[in-house]
Amino acid sequence: MTLISFSSISSAEVLRVGALKYGTVNWELDVIKRHGLDKKHGFQLEVLELGSPHATVVALQGGRVDLIVNDWVWVNKQKNTQRDYGYSPYSTEIGGMVVAADSDIHSLADLRGKRIGVAGGPVDKGWLLFRAYATEKLGVDLADINNVKYAAPPLLNHLLLNGQLDAVINYWHYNARLLGEGMRSLVSTEQLLSALGFDKKVPMLGWVFDRRQAESRPELMNAFFAASFEAKALLTSSDTEWETIRPLLKADNDQVFLALRDAYRAGVPDPLSHDDAAAIRKIYDILYPPMNQGVAAESDTPVMMRVKNSEPNKRNNNNKFDEGMFWWQFLRHQES
Repeated sequence: MTLISFSSISSAEVLRVGALKYGTVNWELDVIKRHGLDKKHGFQLEVLELGSPHATVVALQGGRVDLIVNDWVWVNKQKNTQRDYGYSPYSTEIGGMVVAADSDIHSLADLRGKRIGVAGGPVDKGWLLFRAYATEKLGVDLADINNVKYAAPPLLNHLLLNGQLDAVINYWHYNARLLGEGMRSLVSTEQLLSALGFDKKVPMLGWVFDRRQAESRPELMNAFFAASFEAKALLTSSDTEWETIRPLLKADNDQVFLALRDAYRAGVPDPLSHDDAAAIRKIYDILYPPMNQGVAAESDTPVMMRVKNSEPNKRNNNNKFDEGMFWWQFLRHQES
């Protein structure tokens, strides 16, 4: 990976990043600050620690921060409601399904009648991907054949560890903690996407920012992305870095610590490519079949499960895929 310095930018320019106080994004931000990668690339990083994912969104929408981490599903929804945000890769990891080590569940076909816990609610992209896969490959909808419980990620982990759930679909770092506690991965989202025909990792999480502001200062944004990738390279290659940031991980034991480290490393993306953009579009069409993309995105009902024969005159444009989210300027700097 070629890393570019943007040291010509005035050091007075500040970029404000909103991150959960105890979240995984802080691992990378700590590396940037501690190694002076912001100064190296010509900007000053300021971190606003926030208490919830919703708070990060509110901070971005209110202009309190310049960047947060979110997924492209959220960005696309915002663009369809005339809020113009951009997207640049942060991670390919989003999670998967985990079961107890001694569970009799060895494939999705064994899930019938089981108790499944799902993080993110009924419209979470991971859950929708599992439902889409089961519908296509097994001819069943997991929501119809299981007792599904939607809950916060920490509660889901607690319920699985205590035998009150048979399987959970959780975010990657919560799954890593389960694996460190001796649980077993049934299938990761990466494996699911591979089974659906995707032959490379896809950046499912990204840096999200106000696109108009970014276009007014593209060198500053590209400087941040260069620093971000440099921090990722350090975290990928150096075990010492992980020992330094270990207190941030709040790992209960060495196994959890190593599981978190390895899961983070597995999710490090390349800079955005045209193949990535095409893959994201294809995944979007799985989540939101083209014949239903005209149905309003604001509904709480997953689009993939809505009535497929909705009348054309009842459709609107609130759920179209918008390729304008992708930030290509960083790729152009790399190629120049």
